[in-house]
Amino acid sequence: MARIGYPELSEDEGTVVNIVRMLRHSPDIGSLVNRLGAAQFAAGSLPAVDRELVIMNSGVTFSAPYEWEQHISISRSAGVTDAQRDALAARDLTSSEFTEPQRSLLLFADSAARSTEMSDEIFEAARGHYTDQQLVETVIMVGFYFLIARMSTVFQLEIDPPDDSSVLDTIVDAYENETSRYQIPRS
Repeated sequence: MARIGYPELSEDEGTVVNIVRMLRHSPDIGSLVNRLGAAQFAAGSLPAVDRELVIMNSGVTFSAPYEWEQHISISRSAGVTDAQRDALAARDLTSSEFTEPQRSLLLFADSAARSTEMSDEIFEAARGHYTDQQLVETVIMVGFYFLIARMSTVFQLEIDPPDDSSVLDTIVDAYENETSRYQIPRS
């Protein structure tokens, strides 16, 4: 049982995962956190399989079973293999199960998660395969999933993985329907 109760759902809401429900304790900030998460799926530039590898690795790196379990079916639908998930669980980021670009991205993301510094070697290897935009988005993703990991562990959220990617589809649809509502002004 979660350390604090989840806000009540209205009858017409359908399935809402526990992390989204917990974020509703802070409606204004929580809705923006949800939008940032959805933007990574709807507007991010990383290939879906690479995005899911970074997310799954974050679940392991940040000791967050909720994060890992929630993304098993999503990662499967994005093309992550069981062997790749096994390699991530074993912390084998250089496994032959990953392509060379994926290995460089995983080492980049893992370094960003574990240290305040990054070696030139890791940075340049990732930069050889990914755009500047993709690298920036990867660091944002690592930070975002640290937040989600700590929400799930501190509040002891129950794991509620869907059987498919329907939750992801709902999040992306909601994001795409509201894109003009939260435009960031450009100077």
